Amino acid sequence: MSTRRSIPERDRRELEVLHRVAVALTQSLSTTDVLRALTRELVLGVERASECAISLWDRQRDVLIDAAAHTVHGPPAWPRGQVENPLDEYPATRALLKRGRGWGEYRMSDPELSSNDRAVLELWGWRSMIELPLVVEGRSVGLIEVADYRSSRAWSQRDIAFCQTIASQAAMAVRNAQLYEGLQEQADRDSLTDLLNHRAFYQRLGHELSRAQRDGTQVGVITLDLDNFKALNDSRGHLAGDKALVLVASAILGCARQSDVAGRLGGDEFALILPGVGDEIELVGRRVLAAITSKAGAGASLGITIAEPGETDPLLVMARADRSLLEAKRAGKRTYRLSA
Repeated sequence: MSTRRSIPERDRRELEVLHRVAVALTQSLSTTDVLRALTRELVLGVERASECAISLWDRQRDVLIDAAAHTVHGPPAWPRGQVENPLDEYPATRALLKRGRGWGEYRMSDPELSSNDRAVLELWGWRSMIELPLVVEGRSVGLIEVADYRSSRAWSQRDIAFCQTIASQAAMAVRNAQLYEGLQEQADRDSLTDLLNHRAFYQRLGHELSRAQRDGTQVGVITLDLDNFKALNDSRGHLAGDKALVLVASAILGCARQSDVAGRLGGDEFALILPGVGDEIELVGRRVLAAITSKAGAGASLGITIAEPGETDPLLVMARADRSLLEAKRAGKRTYRLSA
């Protein structure tokens, strides 16, 4: 007769979750995917967990930025509520992040619960919640919140310890993903202007065209190069030319919305992707021309186009914008042309 003791159901479930977390966290080098996996497994692994949310801590601005969430009903519409949450309103959370260890507990049944914290619980329909710092190499990078929709009773030490175990297991995966994305970001950037380089710009344009096709929206593109840039390099030297390129990049970014994407395609050629743009793209073109003259003291010629409905090939879109750019050059420079 076997003397092996069966593993209690809760122990078995927690071991399965830890295994799934280990597997999931090795399958992606995306910070977003790692955090989504972490929220999902916490909801599945903690019996009373109804929802898990993770936000990342911007230390310089002292805000938490919504990053991932999962509920017992699946992924929620995200972001939920504020995308950024100033920590001035939550001093206990700020102290927890700075400390980098421990946890906080918030329950609707607690008469000493602050008005701000009570408002958060009421907003999301949480009866109780624990929060833990997400710590990577001894430094808090974010906040994990695990909530219960049903009960405001105190959280057990076992539940808290299990959440801490999973958070610790995720720390290295988060760090690896951040390192990878940092290297990828460097590889995608032009070293002089910090705009997207030629390869990354075309990749991003392809992505935006595909998204516009799904959403039924438009994508505009502006291409430009400086007028008489060779003469500037020849007369004042390449350092002066580099300074002019940096100023041009700054001028373009000053005219762009947060959703727009700027790139340096090579030499003195730049481009701007404008998702969701319409007839106002000509106004943007005029602003870019004026900004380059004002900030960089240089003239430029622009080619403007709007992708056709269903058009997903970035090469075709850029070829049309380049033809418009050549037309602007032939028209006397310091102007723009819009493709028909």
